[in-house]
Amino acid sequence: MPRPRSSTSNLVRLLNQSSGPIYALNEKRKVIFCNEACATWLKLDVDDIVGKVLEYHSRELDESILEILSGLCPPPEVFSGIESQSIVVAKYPDAIWSRRKARFLPLEEDGGFVGIIAYVDGNDLPSGTTSLEGPTSESQQLHDLIIEHRKSLARRFPMTTLAGKSDSIKHIRQKVSLALKQPTNVVITGPIGIGKQHLARTIHYNHTPSFSGALTPIACEIITDEMLTSIITDFIQECSRTQSFDSSTLLLLNIDKLQTPEARILNTLLLEAPQPILTISTSSIGLSELVESKNFPEALASRLSTLPIHIPSLADRPEDIPALAQLILESKNVGRDEQVSGFTPEAMDILIDHPWHGNCSELEEIIEASVVNCTNYEVTAADLPDAIRLARDADRHQRIPTVTPQLDQTLEDVEYLLISETLSATDGNKAEAARRLGISRARLIRRWQALQNRNHENNGQA
Repeated sequence: MPRPRSSTSNLVRLLNQSSGPIYALNEKRKVIFCNEACATWLKLDVDDIVGKVLEYHSRELDESILEILSGLCPPPEVFSGIESQSIVVAKYPDAIWSRRKARFLPLEEDGGFVGIIAYVDGNDLPSGTTSLEGPTSESQQLHDLIIEHRKSLARRFPMTTLAGKSDSIKHIRQKVSLALKQPTNVVITGPIGIGKQHLARTIHYNHTPSFSGALTPIACEIITDEMLTSIITDFIQECSRTQSFDSSTLLLLNIDKLQTPEARILNTLLLEAPQPILTISTSSIGLSELVESKNFPEALASRLSTLPIHIPSLADRPEDIPALAQLILESKNVGRDEQVSGFTPEAMDILIDHPWHGNCSELEEIIEASVVNCTNYEVTAADLPDAIRLARDADRHQRIPTVTPQLDQTLEDVEYLLISETLSATDGNKAEAARRLGISRARLIRRWQALQNRNHENNGQA
């Protein structure tokens, strides 16, 4: 005899008796159930949770309840009926986050998908855990890594410039932390499109939790001496009136484009200010190079560059592209009905191999177009814009310089010539040379250094 079905009220009572957090979403990602243990974990009332729509992303939100709940959304593939597990996060307003393992089970009725039930572990994960044992996709691992970065930084600011795992980006995060602890004059250098202005605004708006001073941008490439004098005079008067010299900032955009007369006026105005003025400058080249290459006041360069931060091009740090791409993709999920979890391995390989002459700006444009093209929960190679796929196909057909070995040459001699000619053909771009040779950039650098050391030793012995 078949067992009679439990009523909905009995099921709810049973789930509420569980000591572990449990919540359920419908097919539209709306929370339709939350047990008492889950509400206690989130430090919210059940009524504050039920009815909210969750989105899969790692960015910050203005509304406090949605910010707390934003770390609970399952990976989008679960809504295609795929069972999954992931790290979920309760983002408390006091910046003390709780990270736990969750298992997501798709719910079906009459053969159709109707929602998800989530079972959350009763204990927090150890600090620093960025992946789970068992079946998790690379996209989920990147998502969890980004969440962990946000937690470790303990600041509410966008991470578009700071995401990644390369040594250079780790060094940048350390310098940003220094700038946030002790406001000082910062100069940010790097190629066009790398996010210098974004990082400058990040530093200004996060010096302290209650930082409220004015940010006054100056476009150095078009500023005249009269405009410069007027802007800085008004800035000084406002800082004096509000007693905000220690929290207001002059943002000097493209300081390397400032003409010599205006540079001298700027130096004088900063020197004669009644109190030190905080500045953040952006430049394509270092200010020391600027002093050497043109008539730029050395005293001004020294004053502006107390803390220099250099952001390398994406071509020089391809290992950062997966995290950057994932972060940008998740930001596109906000406000969209269809959520995307990440990239297929083939699509990610294409992104990593691309030269990215436009840096982060180009990457964001490509990903935005890819998300629009995406018809599933992952961006595939076919979803990428034609331009990036055609560029890769053309790159595959580019000729590697021909090296004709001589009878008295060793294999290492031939390898040295081949790498040397390829680097010359790519104007020294190691990432591009590695792509043409069919090896990783790291391997190219290791082999090139080893071969150079060998030649140096041989020349010394000769």
